Amino acid sequence: MSDAAYRERVGAELRRIRESIPVSGEDVAAALNWSQSKVSRVENAKISISMQDLATLLHYYGVPEEVRAELLSMNADETGLEGAWIVRAGGTTRRQVEVAAIETRVTTISQFHSGIVPGQLQSPSYARWLVGVGGFKDVEGIVRRRMARQQLLEQDGAPDYRAVLDARALLFWPGDSPDLVAEQISRLKARMSLPAVSVQIIPLSANRQAAALVPFLIYEFRTNSPTVVLAESQTADLYLSSPSDVETYQQLFTGLTADALSSEDSLDYLDDLVRDIEEITSRR
Repeated sequence: MSDAAYRERVGAELRRIRESIPVSGEDVAAALNWSQSKVSRVENAKISISMQDLATLLHYYGVPEEVRAELLSMNADETGLEGAWIVRAGGTTRRQVEVAAIETRVTTISQFHSGIVPGQLQSPSYARWLVGVGGFKDVEGIVRRRMARQQLLEQDGAPDYRAVLDARALLFWPGDSPDLVAEQISRLKARMSLPAVSVQIIPLSANRQAAALVPFLIYEFRTNSPTVVLAESQTADLYLSSPSDVETYQQLFTGLTADALSSEDSLDYLDDLVRDIEEITSRR
């Protein structure tokens, strides 16, 4: 796709997002300290938008993660970036809910995590505890949005969600709360029953052939938008869309999947873990 075509797609999507909220261009300009003409010219593809300005705008609109990844990757191509960029998007979102009118065009989400249970698989109590100890503000708002985001995988035509979890993610106990751990495992099993969801666990005893240095997600889209890798942290997000980087993470995910138990055996692993937790807590 040409640079001009990417610019037109980004501008059209930004206008559609703004109108679906709805909010006026004047309100956006005032909130972000832009001119109203800048908002209009970006939406009409008259000028390019910087990656930081785009990240700030998408954060203000409160768009879902996969929409943000797609628009940022298209804009990176249009602005000639080499496919790797760090985004910091501070400030307050205009709305504390997701933009429901924006349908997702993602076909597959592949996620690996070694330290925690990912958001799409969390119970409300586990999410509340995790957000609290992570030092984030607006705990209840974040938990509400996270639970709303889980509806993405429950809908007809949901994207395929494939998760590989290191068993250590299941041993990250919320303080002295074995009941909460059992609740989270029950939630995880319920999410695994969804047709669009596949979860595999790498047991502690696995003969590892692959190792990831950081947790990551891979987004693949229905359109010809570039596939995007996202590595998140507390303060910034790293996006990768160059073909060589994407291929590296795709191969890594394939290796991690091979190290993991099957989905069926992963369910048995969770049952064994619940029994181990019950046995440990009964000795206290």
